[in-house]
Amino acid sequence: MKPTDTKCPNCDTPLQGKFCHECGEKRPSRKDFALSHFLKEAFEKFTHLDSKLLRSLWLLITKPGFLSVEYLRGKRKTYEKPLALFLIVNLIYFFTISWNNLRTYESPLTTQLRNPYQRLVRQMIQVRFGDNTAALNAFAPLFDAQMHLLSKSLLLLMVPMYAAIFAVLYRKRNRYFGEHLVAAFHFHALMLASNVLIGVVMRGTLIGYLLPPVGWEHFILEIVEPLLISTVLALLSFRTVYPDTWPRTLLKAITLSLLWMPCLILYRLIVFLITWHSV
Repeated sequence: MKPTDTKCPNCDTPLQGKFCHECGEKRPSRKDFALSHFLKEAFEKFTHLDSKLLRSLWLLITKPGFLSVEYLRGKRKTYEKPLALFLIVNLIYFFTISWNNLRTYESPLTTQLRNPYQRLVRQMIQVRFGDNTAALNAFAPLFDAQMHLLSKSLLLLMVPMYAAIFAVLYRKRNRYFGEHLVAAFHFHALMLASNVLIGVVMRGTLIGYLLPPVGWEHFILEIVEPLLISTVLALLSFRTVYPDTWPRTLLKAITLSLLWMPCLILYRLIVFLITWHSV
């Protein structure tokens, strides 16, 4: 097609500007094949992606819920899409897991034995290995390695869990489940990002720096602190995505936090079962 042609090369719609108003195809030009054009386009794509990602990560952490509101109102070119942003944060979480003291979403075999369903785990170990301790010791590293790989993709399972809770908490808002999914993707990404910041930068705790030895630090650091963090993040996110009074929002944030632990336990059980049958 010659540059002077007035029809879109993709859909044959008459062109009225630089781009086709029907399919978005760009008007062809010989300059598109110049080396300078290729270099300019590659530079713009790279810097645009980089700035969009950094902007999205910054807003995810500093303005909880803001990205969900922007996406739901149709402003989507400026920021990373919810799924893409979640996958990037997920990748960051697992890339930094070696330095993270808060391996909340990792469940090696020793951790599985401390979960509420530990009786099931012990029964399955007994059936598979009996009293063969050597075989169990050889199996454990294989289980942990496979679990680490599966956890990356299985973390996605917690998104619909969050969305279902959002839908129940705000059932009177008459929103589509997909809208709650958008908020869930951003909230789960925020939870992972906070896990990285606290686990890597703060070495695993916020309260621990202020807490004197009292004899029950384990309960505070493993139960109380995560629930407080999730409550604060939910409170800030809900106030933006689902505007309501502070008391009502706080009540729903606390409800979400109390339900977060069962969701985490269910996620760990699913990871365990899939890993167990794949090793």
